[in-house]
Amino acid sequence: MDLHPAEVARAFGEPVDAFTVEPLDPQLRIHSVTGGVYRVRAAGRSAVLKVVRHGDGATPDGLWGADADVGARNYWKREWLAFDSGLLDRLPGLLRAPRTLLTVERDEAECWIWMSDAGGRTGSALSIADLGTVAHALGTTQGAYAAGTAPLPDEPWLSRDWLRGWVDVCRDSFVPALYDDEGWDHPLLAPMRPLRDPAAALWERHDELLAIAGSGPPALTHWDFWPANLFVSDTSVVAIDWSQVGISGLTHDLDQLTLDPVWMQVLPDALLEELEAAVLDGYVAGLRDAGAGVADDDVRRWYAATAACRYTWLAGGQPKLAADPTRLTEQERRLGRPFAAITESKARVVRRAIELGERALGSAP
Repeated sequence: MDLHPAEVARAFGEPVDAFTVEPLDPQLRIHSVTGGVYRVRAAGRSAVLKVVRHGDGATPDGLWGADADVGARNYWKREWLAFDSGLLDRLPGLLRAPRTLLTVERDEAECWIWMSDAGGRTGSALSIADLGTVAHALGTTQGAYAAGTAPLPDEPWLSRDWLRGWVDVCRDSFVPALYDDEGWDHPLLAPMRPLRDPAAALWERHDELLAIAGSGPPALTHWDFWPANLFVSDTSVVAIDWSQVGISGLTHDLDQLTLDPVWMQVLPDALLEELEAAVLDGYVAGLRDAGAGVADDDVRRWYAATAACRYTWLAGGQPKLAADPTRLTEQERRLGRPFAAITESKARVVRRAIELGERALGSAP
């Protein structure tokens, strides 16, 4: 990263004689809208510089690319606009984003965000109790929109119909494999194999699940609310990486606190029931604190339908992954566990997502 001292001085708001630059978690920054994340130290302080770009291509599973369409799920410039507009500095409730220090448009395909350096526990250092604290903070923020005490943002670059877009990618990339025998006999897929038929059965009712998930009050939704993007301290809950931010329904970030820590091997051995209990109880308490008058049963039904839509059909991506030695080895390297153990954890998540989907459909009015 080649930085000019004048640029650093602008971000820090004072003259800078010397500075250091440190890349942050390059192995986790796989999204093609991210050109790099760096911690810059100067004048006895630190700040984070994120490079947002209109990259080419997408991840092999097709879930993460860089879209030019302002309304698309992966619109490349969305996070820069969220910081530049001041939206993230005005969040209601207890959830916070890093404070905006400086936003710069470098050219038509690259923008820089200078932000405060979030501190606290993050990723695998987060406990289940911490995730309950995060859920409570999220509930106070999203509950403020549901209660009408904070105006719902209406900027055109905010994502909308994000979950429908995710399901559309699943339809194209993963669902066909649920109906095709090829690859399912791989020995590493033994834990996932029994889930193939129930996942396919749930696909036949995906429109009903989307309708249930979308029936709650609208709120600002992060959409990438997993532990690596969360920082918890004794005084604050800060979320980073707002590239997917948009308008959606209550509860649509919760599965990233319950199922994703296991799917992404952050807390691979955690009990899903314990995660759900801490997160849902914390979230409902946050909604209450914000004055949002929603029923507990509704919250749990919206959550169940959303979680089913996010994770059930990812099962269909596993045969192709298991058959590709390069991708398999890369996943083991990135997640830090053998593929057999990863698949065991992922199968637990898919099984729970199916159960949640069936529950949501059974409890729908």
